[in-house]
Amino acid sequence: MRINIEPIRKKDAANSINFDYTVEEPKKSGYVSLLKAKKVDSIRIEGKISQKNGLVFIEYKTEASFTAFCARCAGDTRQWIEFDGEGYVACKSDGEEQYGGDDFFVTEIDGILDLDDFIVEFLGIHVPPKYLCSEDCKGLCQECGRDLNEGGCECIKKEKNPAFRILDNFFEKE
Repeated sequence: MRINIEPIRKKDAANSINFDYTVEEPKKSGYVSLLKAKKVDSIRIEGKISQKNGLVFIEYKTEASFTAFCARCAGDTRQWIEFDGEGYVACKSDGEEQYGGDDFFVTEIDGILDLDDFIVEFLGIHVPPKYLCSEDCKGLCQECGRDLNEGGCECIKKEKNPAFRILDNFFEKE
């Protein structure tokens, strides 16, 4: 979704723009690989663009719902990412950026703010390195590959190295 923010860039702008955008066909727009997902159900952003301290300012809330693979057992896991934020919009016209630095994180070009670019930039920051189906997921057997959440396996467990037995109770609470 592209938003014309030119009216807000004017010096005495008292108006604001509210937006509520759901990404259409997120599986076709690269969000599957960005989220490291098997299937993306929905991506939505809502917020407000206004003027603050004479500059264009954005407040937003983003939500994504998708199915990913569990990093331990490789099973499907439903995930939900939600984050919000605010910041100034850097203006770019004729190829030159008028504002920049750490306080400006969204760039509009010639008065147009592209929310798809915005979502890609900030969704990537909030994607965790891995997904788990549950905190206590047992994962897969290293010998036969069976999902240990569905029960044990018949594999012969290897004897631990006796030199490391001292570490068996290391994490137990006293």
